[in-house]
Amino acid sequence: MSDDLIISVSKLSKLGAAYRAYVFRAKKIDAEGFFVSALHRTYPWYVLALKNGLEECVKPRRPLLSEARSEAVKLSARQTIAAIRTLFLDDALAPNVPLVIAALKDIAPTPLAFERLTYYLIAELQVHLASALLADDGRRGAVGGKATPLRRSARDRSALPDPSQPAWATMNRAPAKKVQIPCRIDPAIKELIGKDAETQGMSQSRWLEEAIAEKLQRQGYAVELPKAGKPQEKNGKRTSRPRRTQRRSIPEPDKSPDASVNRADQPTTVRVSKALMSEIDKARGKQNRSRWMNEAVTAFVGENAALPEPPGTPEVLSEPIGLRFDKEFFTEISGRAEKSGETVSEWFRRVARWYLEENQRDSP
Repeated sequence: MSDDLIISVSKLSKLGAAYRAYVFRAKKIDAEGFFVSALHRTYPWYVLALKNGLEECVKPRRPLLSEARSEAVKLSARQTIAAIRTLFLDDALAPNVPLVIAALKDIAPTPLAFERLTYYLIAELQVHLASALLADDGRRGAVGGKATPLRRSARDRSALPDPSQPAWATMNRAPAKKVQIPCRIDPAIKELIGKDAETQGMSQSRWLEEAIAEKLQRQGYAVELPKAGKPQEKNGKRTSRPRRTQRRSIPEPDKSPDASVNRADQPTTVRVSKALMSEIDKARGKQNRSRWMNEAVTAFVGENAALPEPPGTPEVLSEPIGLRFDKEFFTEISGRAEKSGETVSEWFRRVARWYLEENQRDSP
């Protein structure tokens, strides 16, 4: 089998240009070889018309080619579809099936190459049709022309892949409709993207998504995006989407807002013995331990009381209590602990004992 029966990979970049040139020449000679523009003749309609027409007129057989040779013909078919899509959407030219067949015969070097190109072109048209219809459903809604709901409907537990696990478990999560990709670009390019996206009334994410899709479409891949919603208009003027509020100024903007340096409160932990924890649990009632300790510290500072004496025997500090204080108040606590000659943790433990003694005096 000679290599001239396969369209060379080096000529693939010229294939789409050759198809476009043939169509433009035919437009000047005979305008009857094109579909007349109409509302119902959308791109999915045109793809379906070409697919059905090629199957009926050419009826190509499945070629017996190696994987490498098949991939070369598939690439040439995608290049042809890229030209077909550009002609339809950008140039408003929809050549009919006889004209498309004539163009394919013109760019194919041999009749056998034409048959193979047509076979894979029909297969690629089927893939493009599915993608175009999916985008059309996402734009118009699947039923009755109603908008597609933004939230997924609730699933029954029996419908989960693993009903024994909760719905939020990894194996039961629904596949994501979109995924993130890492992307770092020059700040000047980002600024240009932001200006152009704002002018067109779209988000920067949508702008990038359309740019990526356009790049893939020019290479002949079946990529169709649902049309974005129309930009809002007010008093006849286009208004951009409302931007989310800017994050308030924080001490360290380069760090997370949840970092300790950017928090308004100061978290800390104190460890106490099991005996002291048992006494606290009896005294706190329905309060949680952290709130009880906060009340104890606030009462001690408010009364400016004196710390009780520490226990005579050493304690095993095994029970943690999480605490949160305002940063300014925690600074005052640290100053009081330093004046008493104790660590902050020991100061907390002695304050807890003081509060327990006060509660015992007040109880009947």
